[in-house]
Amino acid sequence: MPDHVPSPAAPDPVAALLGARLSGRALTAFPAPVPATLAEAYAVQQRLIAALGAPVLGWKVGRIPPALIEVLGAERVAGPVLRIAELDGDVPGAAAIFAGGAGAIEAEVMLRLRAVPDRLTGGDDGATWVDEIRAGFEVASSPAPDVHDHAPYGIIADIGINNGLLLGPRLKIDDFATLAVETKIDGVTVGTGRAIDVLDGPWGSLNFLVDLHRRGVIELKPGQWVSAGAITGVHPIGIGGTAAALFGPAVHIACTAIAETGFKP
Repeated sequence: MPDHVPSPAAPDPVAALLGARLSGRALTAFPAPVPATLAEAYAVQQRLIAALGAPVLGWKVGRIPPALIEVLGAERVAGPVLRIAELDGDVPGAAAIFAGGAGAIEAEVMLRLRAVPDRLTGGDDGATWVDEIRAGFEVASSPAPDVHDHAPYGIIADIGINNGLLLGPRLKIDDFATLAVETKIDGVTVGTGRAIDVLDGPWGSLNFLVDLHRRGVIELKPGQWVSAGAITGVHPIGIGGTAAALFGPAVHIACTAIAETGFKP
């Protein structure tokens, strides 16, 4: 008889999040142990990216809760984009969210990297590193219904709760950040704003990602998209719900929330 009983394996949030994302099934709660620092959260994120086995097509940028900004010394969070779809004219796109999990839509400007900056000096310096700008939606969904209760650590760990980008029409570089944006959910206006008014604007989001890249936290690559931050807010949506966003007077995009059926690398 053995003189000891092996200890059970320590709980691993990566295994639970991976299983949920591959199956499309929601969890009852965010899996323990929840990361307790930014470093721990990004370490879990990197492990989950590797386990999902798909190329990183871009990076989303989100905001840290105001009460934690001074404590953490950061204003933003980042997460990988593993899915991208093109919006087809006036036909609503499909936004996959976890039934029983957390699901939201965010109207954002999307920047495609021409090259990876060494560093940004401020102002519009970011424009030299971008070759295309689009209106779009970030689909923000997690299999953990309480993921926002663990912000920012749970959000970072669960790949920034990004569940894809929907790319709409091109925007002009000279005015994309100052366009008035309005978002509607099921026909009701839920938020308005301009990209330039979100912290220090889209170039600030790019600068944040460049800093993470330089520190080895993430890896930027040419051709990746940057989802530069929610312009009108983060708007919960249920399966079957519709979202629409107007960027200035001429650019309109729309999507319908559908049930996530499981990530396929």
